[in-house]
Amino acid sequence: MDQITYGDIFKNSFVAMQSGMERFTILDILINLGVSFLVGLFIFFIYKKTFQGVLYQRSFNVSLVTITMIITLIIMTISGNLILSLGMVGALSIVRFRTPIKDPVDLVFIFWAISVGIANGVGYFNISIIGSIVMTMVLLLMTRSGDAEDHPYLLVLRIPVQVDENEAMALVKKSVDIFSLKSKSINQDYCEVTAEVRLKNSDTSFINILHSQNKVEKATLITYSGDLAQV
Repeated sequence: MDQITYGDIFKNSFVAMQSGMERFTILDILINLGVSFLVGLFIFFIYKKTFQGVLYQRSFNVSLVTITMIITLIIMTISGNLILSLGMVGALSIVRFRTPIKDPVDLVFIFWAISVGIANGVGYFNISIIGSIVMTMVLLLMTRSGDAEDHPYLLVLRIPVQVDENEAMALVKKSVDIFSLKSKSINQDYCEVTAEVRLKNSDTSFINILHSQNKVEKATLITYSGDLAQV
């Protein structure tokens, strides 16, 4: 049996580069991109339906569709060609992505889009379609609404110094399912308390009670994104 050397590999790569246009016909390219667009559109709607962050960004969601199609183009370009594969790795290694990803679930959708693009680029449509269906079932199961722990809020209370803060805190703890103190600051005029809470049946009437009893100077309830720096 003849032994394959690196020279043979590079020689075959040069031959593949010269005949690369014959590997994919126009119809093949359109089919691969069409399937990537449809599956990417499916990811688009799943992301919109399962989004649980603070601010929905349509631009990020649209980028998921385009990422799927771009990865498909890349895989079709480097498919079966070692030289182009190495060149693509070198080109992508100098790219720096500095867009911050605040929600870890967004990374899941990015890798999902990339995986679909890779599968469609080599014509493995069954992997991209069946895999996307399974991913959807998992996401819908894990992000189902209705559970109190799925709806965290950040409560900021400004309590005057002449008011007993323990009474105000006790009223809050009695009115919510979960109370977790995040921070507390004091000055000569008031005490400011920040806590993560889970509401009982979305009931926010305890804030009105606190205000009507003059136990707080100001009360703010916002959706908790996990980043205290934004409060």
